[in-house]
Amino acid sequence: MSILTVKDLHVQVEDKEILKGLNLEVKEGETHALMGPNGNGKSTLLAAIMGNPKYTVTAGEILLDGRDVLSMEVDERSKAGLFLGMQYPSEISGVTNSDFLRTAIRPGISFSAISISLRPQSDSEMSATL
Repeated sequence: MSILTVKDLHVQVEDKEILKGLNLEVKEGETHALMGPNGNGKSTLLAAIMGNPKYTVTAGEILLDGRDVLSMEVDERSKAGLFLGMQYPSEISGVTNSDFLRTAIRPGISFSAISISLRPQSDSEMSATL
């Protein structure tokens, strides 16, 4: 069973600490809604998980099935099944929103500003999408 675990996560942007000790565990088949006013850290959490260089993890850890996500390069995170879909994605010439979503909605892990869900992904599906 796949598990995404966030332990005592502290994240800052420039010199401002946004996340101050966040803990979260998402097991395969679960969906968690992240809700709250603007500026509470929802997007900061997702940016930290995906490795956005503007966000600095100062403490804590993010694990995917026991593997240290923070030590992975962005492409390694993608190959492991982590995906971030924006609410208002930028247009990419030749790529429709339906193509984008069809690619994203393969078994694996998906993230948005309001939900985090972990879905099973078989070895054959993983190798077919790499």
